[in-house]
Amino acid sequence: MPTVIKAARDARAFLRQAKDAGGAYRLDHWPTPRPARRPAARRLVRRPAARRPAAGRPAPARRLVRTNRDARTAVARLRVVQRLTAGFLDPVDDAVFLTAGLRALGHPASFHLGRELAPAKPPAGYFPWVQCGDEVVSTSLPVLEEYIEIHRAEAP
Repeated sequence: MPTVIKAARDARAFLRQAKDAGGAYRLDHWPTPRPARRPAARRLVRRPAARRPAAGRPAPARRLVRTNRDARTAVARLRVVQRLTAGFLDPVDDAVFLTAGLRALGHPASFHLGRELAPAKPPAGYFPWVQCGDEVVSTSLPVLEEYIEIHRAEAP
């Protein structure tokens, strides 16, 4: 599993190649999430744990799964490295950087771009965010309630 510094370096390289000199983005080929190699980096979660098994049957298997708490911790660490190496980025660059960095760390992060619900006519604002599963991990704004999603790049 790559370190946060290596993941941030990869994310910065992806951002540089995805953004051309005119400021337009080419986000056709996102990095795929790398599989985690160290089980210590994951949390053990029992699935399913609803009932005790019948006599003579094995207990439910324990699987290693990533939790959103791990993703939020990774976002905080990626942001520290980002601020030290690249400074503060605009919101779209920040979301692209975080998506690529989280995927380099093995999280199935997805990039989302939304348009404000109000006003219905221009000028309405656009805002990007990053999700792991159903949880927004890149911002504390209520983007799922206040923005209509117009673009999504999910992890394969």
